[in-house]
Amino acid sequence: MQLGRLFGILAIFCGGIFTYLGYGMMETTGSVFKFVLAAPVFVLIGIAMFVFLGGDITTTESKNKTKDPKVWVSDAPKSHKIAWAIAGVIGFIISITVFKI
Repeated sequence: MQLGRLFGILAIFCGGIFTYLGYGMMETTGSVFKFVLAAPVFVLIGIAMFVFLGGDITTTESKNKTKDPKVWVSDAPKSHKIAWAIAGVIGFIISITVFKI
């Protein structure tokens, strides 16, 4: 498994948890903590990382230290980095409009 795909899955999972917490807080109290703004950002960056994998490194290479894990970001094409940044900005815009903060 590519390291970027693993990070994408983890980001989607964290975004799902934050979304669940934020929606529950909005339903019960009518307000939401500021950290819940990160929920759509995590989900969209996770999806972007799942599609745009970054540098060529697998989880076994990272675990065995045959390649430095920084290769995932440092060797990533600029188009992948731009896609991650655009996904983060879109996620932030969505969180601002949905949570109305």
